[in-house]
Amino acid sequence: MISQLSVDLHDARLAVDAVLDAARSSEKPLAISVVDPGGNVVYQLRQDGASSVDVRHAERKAYTGAYIGRDTSMWRLQILHDGRTVADWANPNLTTLHGGWTLRRDGAVIGGLGVSGSGDEDRDEQLALKGAEALAGLAVAAWRAQRNPVRIRDRSAR
Repeated sequence: MISQLSVDLHDARLAVDAVLDAARSSEKPLAISVVDPGGNVVYQLRQDGASSVDVRHAERKAYTGAYIGRDTSMWRLQILHDGRTVADWANPNLTTLHGGWTLRRDGAVIGGLGVSGSGDEDRDEQLALKGAEALAGLAVAAWRAQRNPVRIRDRSAR
C-alpha cells in the first residue's frame, strides 16, 4: 500500500493559529490557507475585512509551496535565474508572490501554507514562516517522544 504524509486539520489549525499569534493587531486583515500535497485546501481563514483577492493569493501561495516543493520567494529567484517565467508552467494556480511556504515532515512535502493581506509581501512571508515553524516544532516533538533515549554509543555496550 502506498501512503503519503499530509498535513491534517489539527496541524493546519495550529499553523494558522501561529500566524495569527505572530500578526500585530495594527496589521491589515489576513487571509491564510493551508493545503495538502496535491494543493487542495485543508483549512482556510479569512479575517474580517480581508479581500477576496487576498484569499485567492493565499490559496495560490500555499498551492505553489506544495506543488513546486519550494517556498514562493525561493522559486521566484530560481526561475529568474533560469530566465523563465511563471507562464512557462502553464498552471494558473502558481505564483511567485512572497508568502508561500512548503510544509515538510520526514523530508517529504506534506502541504503548503500561504499568507496574504498584510500589504507587504515580505511581511506575508515572515508570517507564513511562523506557521511553518510551528509545524516543524510539532515534528521535532513527535520525534523526541518516540526516539530511544539511550545514546547510540551506549546501545552497543549492552
